[in-house]
Formats: sequence, C-alpha cells, structure tokens
Amino acid sequence: MEYAAHFTEDGRLQTVKEHLISVAEKGKRDSELINMPSLYYLAAILHDMGKNTARSDEYQRTVGSGGEWNKGKVVHSNCGGRYIYEKFIKNNDSDKTNNYTVEIISSVIMSHHGLFDFDYPKSGKENGFVTKINNTNYDYNECKKLTLDEVISEKEIDELYLNAKNEVNEFLNFCSKDEDKRKDGESIERIKLFNCSLLIRVLLSILVDSDHSDTAEFVNRIERPKLYGDAELWEKCCNYFEEKIKLFNKDTELNKIRAEISDKALAYSENSENIVRMTVPTGGGKTISSLRYAIHHAKKFNKNRIFYVAPFNSILEQNYNEIKSFLPDDVSVLPHFGDMLYCNYNESLATEQNIKYMSENWNSYVIATSMVQFLNSLFDGKISSIRRMRGLINSVIIIDEVQSIPYEFIRLFNMAMKFLAYICNCTIVLCTATQPPFEHMDYCLRLDESCEMINDFEDYSEKMRRTRIIDKTIPGGYTADNVADFLHSLSEDCRTILCVVNTKKAAFEVFKSAKHLFEDEKIVLVHLSTNMCPEHRANVIKNMKDEMKNGKRVLCVSTQLIEAGVDISFETVVRSLAGTDSIVQAAGRCNRNAERDIGYVYILNISNEYENVSSLKSIQKGKSATIGLLKRIKKKPDEYEDLLDLKAIKKFYIDYYKNFDKKDLYVEDFTCSIFEMLSTNEKGSYHTKTLLRAAMKTAGECFEVITDINESVLVPYKDGKELISELLSEGYKDYDAIIKKAQRYLIGLPKNKLKDSYISVDKKTGIRFLTDGYYDEIYGFSENPNLDFCYF
Repeated sequence: MEYAAHFTEDGRLQTVKEHLISVAEKGKRDSELINMPSLYYLAAILHDMGKNTARSDEYQRTVGSGGEWNKGKVVHSNCGGRYIYEKFIKNNDSDKTNNYTVEIISSVIMSHHGLFDFDYPKSGKENGFVTKINNTNYDYNECKKLTLDEVISEKEIDELYLNAKNEVNEFLNFCSKDEDKRKDGESIERIKLFNCSLLIRVLLSILVDSDHSDTAEFVNRIERPKLYGDAELWEKCCNYFEEKIKLFNKDTELNKIRAEISDKALAYSENSENIVRMTVPTGGGKTISSLRYAIHHAKKFNKNRIFYVAPFNSILEQNYNEIKSFLPDDVSVLPHFGDMLYCNYNESLATEQNIKYMSENWNSYVIATSMVQFLNSLFDGKISSIRRMRGLINSVIIIDEVQSIPYEFIRLFNMAMKFLAYICNCTIVLCTATQPPFEHMDYCLRLDESCEMINDFEDYSEKMRRTRIIDKTIPGGYTADNVADFLHSLSEDCRTILCVVNTKKAAFEVFKSAKHLFEDEKIVLVHLSTNMCPEHRANVIKNMKDEMKNGKRVLCVSTQLIEAGVDISFETVVRSLAGTDSIVQAAGRCNRNAERDIGYVYILNISNEYENVSSLKSIQKGKSATIGLLKRIKKKPDEYEDLLDLKAIKKFYIDYYKNFDKKDLYVEDFTCSIFEMLSTNEKGSYHTKTLLRAAMKTAGECFEVITDINESVLVPYKDGKELISELLSEGYKDYDAIIKKAQRYLIGLPKNKLKDSYISVDKKTGIRFLTDGYYDEIYGFSENPNLDFCYF
C-alpha cells in the first residue's frame, strides 16, 4: 500500500517506505563517523513507522493538499520506539547493555519532533519514556505489519540490533574508563548517564537533519547535498593560504615572533591529539595561526569542517572577514552570529532561505559562529539547535578566547568537549592568552602532556611584553568626571588613549564627561558600544585608525567589545577594574605593535553609581579576585611583576573559581543543575522505571547562555535608514536584498526595551526597526528621543 509520508498540493506523493529508506541513507555517513551506524539506522528506518496506517495516510493527504483536518491528533512518532521496546527489552537488570540500547534507540525515535523527559526533575509526573511507550493512540498492529512487510524484515532488524548493542557496549566501556571522577569518590554513574544524553542528542541531530532535509527536498524539489570537506578541498585551502602567508612582512622583531608562532602551529598540525591548547600572547596572531593549523590538520586527518567559535560578535565580525581572506573564494565560509535577522517572510527563495538552510545544519566547509550558538547546539532544547550538532562531527573546532566561557557552564563545557573529541572524532583547539585551568576542575578536560601547540609560551610572553600594568584604584571609586580628569592628565603626554569600561552606561557617562572636559582641545573623541550597529562600529573604528595614522590625538571610550579581535594599537590604555583575564585582553590594545619600548595600562575602579555590575556575576567576581591579587602584589612585589605575570594569571584563576559556589550551577525552579538534569537527575528518580533518567526537555528549556536574549532591531544608520524606508514603501520589494543588507544595521535589544514608543514592526516580514530620533551618530541607540537629529 502506498501510504503517504508526505503529500503536496500538486498531487505528488512520497511513500512512507521511500521516506524511511531515504532518511536512513542520508544520515549514514555521519553515523559511521561516530561509529554508531546500526544504532542510527534502526532509529531512522523506524522513526516514521507510525505513518504506515490508513488514518495517518488520510491526514497527510488532507493536510498536504491544503485541506483542514478536524479528526483529532494523529500520533506517529512513538510507534517505532514502542516496537523496539517490546521486541528487545528485558524485565530485569541482568543485561544492562541491552536495556541501554533499547532506551537509546527508542528515545531517539520518540524525540524526533521534540525532546521529552525520562524523569521530570520534580515529583508529580510519570516517567516520560514509559508514558510514550504506553500511548496507544494509533493503529500499532497495522503499521507494524506494513513496515515489516514492505520496509525492513524482522531478520534485518535482529542483525542491526545485535550490531547496535555492540556499539552501545563499546560506548559504555569508554564512559567507564573516564578517570575524571570527583575527588570525593562520587560514582562514575553520573558521567556515564550524562554521556548517554549527549549520545541520544547527536543521534537525534543526525536523524532530524536527515528527516528535515529529505522532506524539504521532496516538497520544494530542491536538492541540497550535505557538504563534507575532503583532502582535495583542504589541499587547495593549504596551497592558497601558504601562497598568501609568503607575503607577510617579517622585518620587525614582533613580526618574526608571529611568524615563528605560525610555523609552530603548522608543524603541530601533524599531531593527532583530540584536545589541544593554543596559548599565544595578545598580538601574537593566533587567529591566522589557528586557521593555518586547522586547514593542514583537516587535510592530514580528513576532517569534514572547520569551526571558528568566538564569544563576542565584535570578534566574529573582524575575524570572519580575516578568515575569508585567507581561503579561496569558492570555499564557503558561513557566518552564523547571534544577531542574524531571520524574518517571517518566506515567499522568496534565494538568499534568505539559502542562508537560513545553511545555518540550520551548518552545511558549509568553514563556519564562523558565536559561543552562544555553539553551546546551544549542545544543550538548547529547540529542534533547530539540536539539528546543528551533527555539523560538529569530525570537525576541527577552534574556540577563541576560551577564558570567556561563563563559569556556570564550564562543567557542561568540559564534558561536552570530551564527548566531541572522543566520540564525535573532533579536534578541539582552546585558544587564548590566558588559559583557564580546566584540567584541574571537577569533571576536568582530559589533556595529554603534549597538548600545548606553542610549548614555549612563557618565553614568547616575555619577548612580546610591551606593557606594564599600574594599579590606580582608590577607596570609593572614581566618578565619571574623575575618570575624565584622569584621562585628561594622561593626554598631556600621550597622543592616543583607550578607556575600556564594563557597561554601556559607564561608556556613555565617561564619554559625556570627557567631551565636556576636552571641548576646547583638538582631539578626536570616540565612543564605542553595542548600542551601535556593526556598520556604525566598523566605520567609527576605521575612521579612528585613519586619524591615528595621520598623527591626530585620539581618545576612545569603549565597552569590552574592543578588547579582543580588534587590531588596533594605543599608546596608553585605561581599564575599569574587572577580571585579570579582561585586563590582559585590554592590555593587548596597548603598544600592540611595539611602537615604543613600553606602554602603560592603568586600572581604575569606577563607583557603582556609574558602573553597577551587581547583576553581572562573572564581572563582579572577576573584580573581586583581581582586587585580592592587586593587594598581594602590593604586599609581595617580588612575587609577581604585575597582572601580566603568568604566575599572577594562574593565581587569579584559582581565586576566581573559588568565588563561585555550586548554587551558581543550579536552576532555581528545580533546585538542581543542568548537569544533574542530564545525568542522574535525582530530583526525578522517585519515578524512575528506566536506566536513563535525564530530563532532556526541561534541561533544554532551562538552558540559556545569555539569560535575557536580545531581539534584533534594524536601525536608521546610513543605508539602514534607506532599508527602513524601502520596507515601508508601497509596491514590489526585493526582500532578499533587504535582508542581506540589513545584517550590518542590526542591534540587539533586550525584550524589556522593545517599547512601542520607539520600536515599529513591518507587518509583512516581522522585522523590527527603530523609529527616527532614537539613534544617535555618536552613541547609537538612545531611549532619550532626539527628534530634531538629522541622519547622515
């Protein structure tokens, strides 16, 4: 019988058999790369088994042809899971590998339209796995008979299952060998169960991607092959890169050191370590050196993709373009940042749909993405996030500024990196000038002795030392006017000064005070913050660099966005008190190219009236650890030279991590952590009727890297103003062109800032845009209206 998996308005039919076989084949390569081909194939070949019924067929034909369905919900996603459970489960604990195998396959099948909780992390709900298995709201006998008669025989299933059980057994043995038990002797059970959750997720990711891709290709008649890098591609990238790097200038001592670091990265690419460190002093050229390592390593070890992951969009904006410039034009580099604009308009196909498709499953050879998107692919509960995880399989993953990972995510991060490295065959590159001691924490990273890509970092750090850090903190802290006075006193001897503060409010207040103080002097004053759109910031930074080249006096007041990824050099830097890692990053903008013998970085503490960071936990506790370190330096000046001393940086991290208690890892509503939800899940164990206990749905809903996620808003800056006018105009609009251009004119605003008084929405697309008068040529977005402002 030709029961429909999908049916279109023009009368085309894709049978259940065709869809199941296609989905199983589409995910075959990814599943082989993680050594789980039988486990995946069973889940894929049975995932839509429940559509093999007359009722489901009637539903698919009715809805597919544009009709309305009013005969109740049609369940199909539980059937395959129920079949595996009833056929293979044992009612005792004598063969736990068998039970794990059943639960993994069944849960992947039953989650392909959305995650569920095995045990809800509060009392009062039945085990979700059992609830789904017991759901009988479909014709089980009919779909079972048709599937076994037409799609796959019981004999084939038995053979696949035996292989799948062996795959799970090897996986469980790997988990049991993990030596990262906590020092208090806690059972390794938690590690095993957490890894099982990640295994279910990556298998589900392969299934969801194959399922969605097959459906989209049938419905839209557009074939989009999955992209996998191969030796030929990476060879071309290597040749292009090596020709370009020959043009580098090596006539200064600093450039010679950068070239040495790059050559060491190239040599290290022959090594097979799964998790490596690339510790390079600020200004040492780690972006290009890490890319050089990645493309040569990908060629040597036949990797599929290269990921560049960075914590801030300001770093991504610059380094994405830099990475592109070192790769051939026909090698796609996908930008997947946090504030990408995806509107509701879907009539036009080309640009918006293609970018969205590539972003949905990271279907590119090289991907530049944010830490938010990266961690979401591993832990967020949305199907779109889950789908992306399979893109990470067999990749080189460069994690830039790894010290920026919020503390409360480090345990999750460490465990996930080990899973990616040893199960998904990834190479993880941890890049920074200040390496956190992840290997010494609970559930630590497993690092080999040969993990250091640049093994003489201390020597390079000393050779590249171009700055001294000076503590100028005072009791009670500085007001904005005090900071401006300090900057003014420095300007008598310095032509270029950078002042980095912790909040947008502080940047605004300090700049305003400096503007008043310097109003009669010939100096270029610059304000930078994320209240300005990317195009605005890029223009301001370019103009500032030009003024500096022309010998002009420049004072820049900026938030942390300038600390990393912006290639610019000031004579002097002033940094508002923060974590030592942030101060070191700011110091990287001082005397960056050794224009003088030494540059000075001054630390000021700004009063809470102007810079309140009480809600910014990481900054607040980083400040606390730095204060303790500064006191120690004053007491024992012979112990550390200043905050740039490597021993001082190590001491900072020890104190910084001590400042956190385990409550920071918890979800208050459930009084347990995400890590606990995805492993032993003690809060739900009272109802446990399965070996697996993870509250995957609840954990996914609770997981947020940024607690108040911003919404993208189009602003009337330069071409952004024209784009808004075009959206509001009558007649035909090239929406693809508008969306493509709009990416450079977006800012992210918290939901509580989306006020009707200054935010409008285009009804056709759903694009939010800022009303005239609320965007300033100096400050960017401002809630204080300036309706007389003339936009340029």
